[in-house]
Amino acid sequence: MKQIRIAICGTGFAGDYTLRSYSMMPHQNGVELEIAGVVSGRQENAQRFADQHGVTNAYSSHEEMLAEAKPHIDNICCANFAHGPYTMEAARAGVPVIVLEKPPVIWPGFPDGRTASAETRKRESMAYLAEVLDVVRDSGSRLLYAEDFVYLDGIKGIVELLREAAQQDKGRVLYQRGVCAHQGSHAPAYDTPSLSGGGALFNKACHPLGPALYLKQVEGLLLRGCPIRPVRVSAAALQVLKHQPEGAGDHFRVMQNVDDFGRITVVFEDQTIAEVIGHDLSISGIRNEFSAITDFAQYDIRVNPNNENELFLPEAAAAGDVLLREKLPTAQGTSFPRPNQFYSHGYVSEMCDAVQCALDESRVPQSGPLMAWDTMAVLMAAYESSDAGSQFVDVSEYTTEGRQFEARELPSPEELGTVFQRQ
Repeated sequence: MKQIRIAICGTGFAGDYTLRSYSMMPHQNGVELEIAGVVSGRQENAQRFADQHGVTNAYSSHEEMLAEAKPHIDNICCANFAHGPYTMEAARAGVPVIVLEKPPVIWPGFPDGRTASAETRKRESMAYLAEVLDVVRDSGSRLLYAEDFVYLDGIKGIVELLREAAQQDKGRVLYQRGVCAHQGSHAPAYDTPSLSGGGALFNKACHPLGPALYLKQVEGLLLRGCPIRPVRVSAAALQVLKHQPEGAGDHFRVMQNVDDFGRITVVFEDQTIAEVIGHDLSISGIRNEFSAITDFAQYDIRVNPNNENELFLPEAAAAGDVLLREKLPTAQGTSFPRPNQFYSHGYVSEMCDAVQCALDESRVPQSGPLMAWDTMAVLMAAYESSDAGSQFVDVSEYTTEGRQFEARELPSPEELGTVFQRQ
């Protein structure tokens, strides 16, 4: 019996779905998963979460948890401002696999109360992330950047087709587009830049950005032996609801300090395009969609909502406290329920990758340091572009001409898995 000790850092929504996702993982012979510790900045929150989920050990100190629980996997799903410090603490403690929620870090000037131009924030944020990734690299830990959209069954399907197409000199991803939206995060930290790092562009557009970056990485690895990287970014980050009459925000959380709409256009080094949108203006609950047009096919993924299931309820009360799909404001009327939502959103496959990495020292996470780095470069350049009237901003100094990644920090498309049957 191989026991994998798992730590959960954060007791909010992300911590909850992370812990529940481990319990939904496919069976693996001879493997026992133990939630060895839960961490929150407030001991009472950690204890409440531990009691709710049947976890023995609750901590208010991340370092104390690392010393006592000695986890094989440390899941950093707390507020964004703690991502960098916790990642470095885990690496220095020798944790084999560190699962870091999105976005990777926030601008280090936010906690200090500083102000600076978007270009300065980009430069300092990338320098800070470089420090974090260097500590992970030097420690021998493996970083899984927790972009769940990379682990969607639909993305696995596209990669499976790209592997087949590459054998016929096909498989070039030409145009990608994606959306992540709902009516505003309930996390208290979300509307505070020093805690969240940004709004809809930073915390929602990052989701469809993940698979867009990943598919170009995969394409490059399959066809030329190295990833295809982003080089230019144009974007708009706006505050829509803040400037409307008060009644316009009745069904939303109206952000006062961060953007509630973000649009990013990414140009890759091979002159292909990705367009992604994140916003807090979806009145009907969460919307997650992604499409890819290649030189051999078009693949459209409707993650949530999806009309695979349809329900009509004359009265919402009949459903009790059942959440039919994430952020759905009412169950009344016609809706499209999403059973096993944690699986359909990629969380279970993501955690499965972490466990497989913990079991096999030679395995690399599919979404790793390269994904974290390029994501951060694009997001920070996007705010710079927005401030400059959506002019294109060059990011090649950080991507094609910047930080280089070792083989153990790159994805392995052959290990992502398969979702289709064979004839």
